[in-house]
Amino acid sequence: METYRLNSRVASTDREYLIQTVNDTTNHQIRSSIFAEGQLLETIEENVYPHLPEQELLELVKNAHKERKEEVEHIFERYKEALTSNEPEQIDYLALALMYKKMYNEAEVLFRRAVSLKPGGHEQQSHLGQVLMMQRKYAEAVEVFDQCVQAQPKFADYRNHLGEAFLAAGSCKRAMIEFDEAIAINIYYGDAYYNKALTYILNSIRREDFKLFSEAAEKIAENLDRAIVVCPEYQDKSFEDGKKLLADGDLEGAYTKLVLAREHKKEQRFREFSSVYLKFMLVTDKIDEKTLRRRIENLKDAIAKNPHFPDLHYDLAVAYTLMGRFIHSKAIREYQEALKINPDFDRAKKSLRLAENEFRGFDVLVKAILKG
Repeated sequence: METYRLNSRVASTDREYLIQTVNDTTNHQIRSSIFAEGQLLETIEENVYPHLPEQELLELVKNAHKERKEEVEHIFERYKEALTSNEPEQIDYLALALMYKKMYNEAEVLFRRAVSLKPGGHEQQSHLGQVLMMQRKYAEAVEVFDQCVQAQPKFADYRNHLGEAFLAAGSCKRAMIEFDEAIAINIYYGDAYYNKALTYILNSIRREDFKLFSEAAEKIAENLDRAIVVCPEYQDKSFEDGKKLLADGDLEGAYTKLVLAREHKKEQRFREFSSVYLKFMLVTDKIDEKTLRRRIENLKDAIAKNPHFPDLHYDLAVAYTLMGRFIHSKAIREYQEALKINPDFDRAKKSLRLAENEFRGFDVLVKAILKG
């Protein structure tokens, strides 16, 4: 079976991205990837039936490539519009889409604009802090997350984010304070337990705080165990390698591997949430059923792994709401098709009027939810 490879380039205001789509003949998949400056940002894989006719396979590759290219082009169209927009919520949604696709430069620009338009918007500030962390701008991230904590001191996520920023900046003592606060707010916060274990390890390497050092041996194992009870997905190869290095006394090697396991978990969540762009695509009605269903299934899988995360349940509710709106719009189109064939179809006329009235109310509801 022949291997097909399609390449396209799409530019934002300051960077060029390569979109590459290939068919994997071994695993029977079509793989679309996005690169920036030689770095892989995102890959979307779709399974195909083995032994497809060559022409049919080529068409599937072409369609997958076209879909990815149009998606990126659409995001950058919205990005250029957002640079002059005055609606912080919509800017934030788009910036999230860019962040989940690892387009960090553009995401930072938009998060900063959203924060400037809504100075008290702690959610926008939190998102800015996250993208700063991804770019290793740790000192700036500490400042931003500290503002979030001051605005909402009882948000466990903000405490955990601030703790991670302190840890990345090398302040174990300050990091531990925030992780303890996060756990006090949410006793089932697996990520905070994991980060506490990392903090004990790093402090054992750097000897910043004697109290943390003296209790490290017991507390590292205890917090790792608590973390994997809540979040078993931490247990990948890097995690197992890290635990082995820990047992062998190689603290630096263990820390590196356990941080890598944490980043793998975040990477998985990024893949699950990269379709968050649906929130801003709604405005232009460019939602397709396949993407909606994929997002719903990804969210259901994420909830199965993290049932105590309220934001996952909220985002699934939003996805279901979007699906309802989408299905309703399809119903309206079918009533319209019926009337094209038979303009005197009275039941279709009545149903169309009712459906259009209902849709207007549905549209107001959905946009209010997304704005809130």
